[in-house]
Amino acid sequence: MRHLLKSCVLTTFLLLASGLAAQSQDGTSPGHFELQLNRLSPSGQGCLMTFVVRNGLPGRLDKSAFEMVIFNGDGLVERMTVFDFGTLPAGKTVVRQFEMPNMACEGIGRILVNGAKACTGEGIAPETCIGTLKADTKADVPFGS
Repeated sequence: MRHLLKSCVLTTFLLLASGLAAQSQDGTSPGHFELQLNRLSPSGQGCLMTFVVRNGLPGRLDKSAFEMVIFNGDGLVERMTVFDFGTLPAGKTVVRQFEMPNMACEGIGRILVNGAKACTGEGIAPETCIGTLKADTKADVPFGS
């Protein structure tokens, strides 16, 4: 009896998993917009920020831009800016870099994704980028919402 129960549970799990995989492949699932703060590098002008971006949404993004707030080590707002990630094909991972002039990387305590300033593409609602955002960091600075 236990063997039969385990077999039924396993079969149910496999059916559900294959249904979810099919759902995401045919575009009915909204997917995720993934944004990773990969690195902060001192540069001659200030701090070079490197981001790895993956458009896991079901369609191409014609415009994608995020407002970010940079806090110093004391938790005070140092700067607010918009990073324009541009056009992002569906399923594509890209790297984008932004120079922050007159800002030392060592002075950055945290970066907050304040909101999406642009998120447009065929079949993509404007709130999709921020609503599905998965933020991550490889840098020694907290990053996200």
